[in-house]
Amino acid sequence: MKTGLVLISQAYLGFATERTLERAASQARLSIVLHADEALHPKLAPYVSEVHRLTGRTLRNLQPAFDVDELTEVVGYEIAAAGGDPARVALLCQQEDNVLPTAHVRRRTGIVGDGPELVERFRDKVLMKRALAERMPWALPRYRGFSTARAVADPEGYHRELTAELGADTLIVKPTAAAGSLNVAVVSDARDLAEAAERIRSDEREFEYEVDELIEGTMYQCDSFVRDGRVVFSGILELGCSNFDFVQGRPLSVYPVTDEELYRRLFEFNQDVVSALGFRDGSTHHELFVRRDGEGELRLTFLEIAARVPGGLGVPFHERNSGINLIDANILLTLGDPLADTVRGERRNNVVSALLPVGRGRIVSLNQPDITSGYSIDWRVGVGDVVDSRSLIDNAGILTFANDDPVVLREDFEKLQSYVPVVCE
Repeated sequence: MKTGLVLISQAYLGFATERTLERAASQARLSIVLHADEALHPKLAPYVSEVHRLTGRTLRNLQPAFDVDELTEVVGYEIAAAGGDPARVALLCQQEDNVLPTAHVRRRTGIVGDGPELVERFRDKVLMKRALAERMPWALPRYRGFSTARAVADPEGYHRELTAELGADTLIVKPTAAAGSLNVAVVSDARDLAEAAERIRSDEREFEYEVDELIEGTMYQCDSFVRDGRVVFSGILELGCSNFDFVQGRPLSVYPVTDEELYRRLFEFNQDVVSALGFRDGSTHHELFVRRDGEGELRLTFLEIAARVPGGLGVPFHERNSGINLIDANILLTLGDPLADTVRGERRNNVVSALLPVGRGRIVSLNQPDITSGYSIDWRVGVGDVVDSRSLIDNAGILTFANDDPVVLREDFEKLQSYVPVVCE
C-alpha cells in the first residue's frame, strides 16, 4: 500500500466518487500538480493535502504539459514527505499531454509504474503502429511520416508520390502525438495537400505529422481496465462519426455494442493490441475501424490507442451503462488497494451519449434533439458566446439518454446523426 499519491493534472478526476476519494485520503497523503492559474476542483479539495503549481507549455501539446525537471522537483518533495522511500509513493496521471512527462519522472525518481519507453508507444501514432507491425501487420493502415516542407515546395509531386506509396487516392494527414483531431486533414488532391501543409505551417505548435491511407468503415472504441496485462473490463462503443467529423459539425455519439459476437471479436482484438504494446496495469482508450471486405468478411483496422481513461463523455457513460467508474478503478489500482482486484463491469447496453459540436462564430441558438427517449444536456456554452471548433476540447456539451427498448434506443441514436445542437452566425 502506498502512503503518498501525487495526482498530476486533475483531468477527469472530478468523475471520482466521494467514497473512493475518502478511502484514498485515509490511506495516503494526496497531493496534486496544477497549472499556475488553475482552480482546484471542489470535489477534490477536501482530500488534497497540498497543491503544487507549475507553468505548463503547449509547444508540442494540445494542452499545457509540465516541465519534467520542475515536475521531478515536486515529486522529490513528496518522496521526502513519505519518509524518503520512492516505493511508498505513486503517480497518477490521466491527462494525455502529461502522461509522458509523468513517465519520465517515474524513471528519474525510481517510482514504480509505466516508464517512458512504454508510454511513448501510446503517445506517438507512428511508434504504436511500428510496435504493432511486428505482431499484427494485417490490422494496420498503410502510413508514413509527413514532410510539411515537401508539401509546400512541390504539392503535386509529393501527392503523386504519397498516393503511389500508400496505394490510396484519399489520404489523411494528422499529428503523431496530438489529440482531438487538431489539424487533421482529408487529402484528395494536391490542392488539399498544400492547404493542409499551410495550416500546419501557420500553427504555433511544433507537432510531427504522419500521412495514412483513409480507411472507410464504422468507427469503434474500446475503453478498458487492465490488470497484469489482462483486460478485465472493456466498454466497447460504436461511434456515430469520427473525431474529424465532429470538428466539422457532427455530434460525436456513442452506442454500446449489443451484438455478442461482434463484442467478442472486438474484445479479443483489443486484448491483442494491449498485449502487443506491453501494457500491464491501468486504463486504455483504443479506437479502430470495422468494415466488411468484398467477400463479406469482417475487417478490423487499428487507428490509435492511449494509456488513459477515455476523455469527454467516456467515464460517466461507462459508469451509467456498466456500473464501473474507471477513475475510481485507477485510483485504487495506483494505490495498491486490494479493492482494485474486485473491479468489474456489467453491461446494461441501454445508454447513448453524444459530445455536441460547437461550430464557429457567435452562438444565436441552442437546439433540442428530436428523439423519443428522455434526455439531459450538460450545456457548456450559451447564446452570445463566440466559438471556434478546432478539436474535441471545443464542444457545446454532453447529451445523455437511456432507454430499455433497444429498438427505440437505436432509432434515437440514428436521429442524432442529423442533429444540429448549435446555430452560429
